[in-house]
Amino acid sequence: MTDLVTRAQIALLADLLDADPAALASLEHLGPEGVRALHGAMSDALFDSLASVFARVSKLAPLVPNGVVATLAQKAVPPEVAGRAGGALGLAHEDRAVAVLSGMKPAYLAVAARYVDPRVIPHFAPKIPSRLLIPTAKELLRRRDYLTASRFVEYATRQHIVDFEKAIDDDEGLVRTAALVWRTDILNDILRVAGPGRVVRMAIAARAGSPEFAVTMLSVLTRIEPELAIPAVDELLGNPDTDAVASILGVAEHEGVLVELLDLAALLSGDALPNLAAAPNLHDASFASRISGAADTASRRKSWKRIARAIAAAGVPATAVD
Repeated sequence: MTDLVTRAQIALLADLLDADPAALASLEHLGPEGVRALHGAMSDALFDSLASVFARVSKLAPLVPNGVVATLAQKAVPPEVAGRAGGALGLAHEDRAVAVLSGMKPAYLAVAARYVDPRVIPHFAPKIPSRLLIPTAKELLRRRDYLTASRFVEYATRQHIVDFEKAIDDDEGLVRTAALVWRTDILNDILRVAGPGRVVRMAIAARAGSPEFAVTMLSVLTRIEPELAIPAVDELLGNPDTDAVASILGVAEHEGVLVELLDLAALLSGDALPNLAAAPNLHDASFASRISGAADTASRRKSWKRIARAIAAAGVPATAVD
């Protein structure tokens, strides 16, 4: 689901420019790679222009104890400013960074994190202990700031991922953060560490949640390795509750992701496929026509033919609905 990833990159760019993402919607035609490259170039230019300011501040750092830095920053420095300066200062005084962060409140760090130089995150994030990251991660999810959370998850170590999965119970927050992670290897690691039981639990939560949550879950499933996706695909599309399956199909059509739905349907186990075929909307000839029309590649046509055979095997004729 490239559109979701593209919109995430546009949101990052809007954050950088302090603009409304809707005002940048015309950039969607660049695709996720193009928008990401544009964001990178503009972000580099912004932070490079501030380098001399950060250098002057850095010279003062050795004069102030860690505890005083943390206290004064939270009282006198807006988190937006702290975020922009913090990356450069953290690199310059790496031996003090963890101690300073330890003295700051998660609510302050959650806001500051939005403004950190993206070039610093790959270097710095893997070195921060989970005990410091988890409270701030929870605060980001509480604020539903999934975009900022995804920027740091992108460079999480395997130990971070293990610790996050144990400590964070917010299934929707994890799914919506994972959907915005650029690197598919990290996305796969997150779901692999979570394990099939947690992934199925996420799918159950998505089915019971908002249409946006359901589509986000589908997006994640299209991007991960098939063996990781299959248990959740069976739960969403092959559930014995055919009305619940019909609801997911309806959401997929409304959100314009029938193409991706066909990709996921191809992963359904033989036992789960009849449940998809029994979904009431697949026996509406007009709906069936629309989903078959979404089969724009050989693999998707094969997926649709497999579904059509299962519908025929169910012995329920398709009927048009006015």
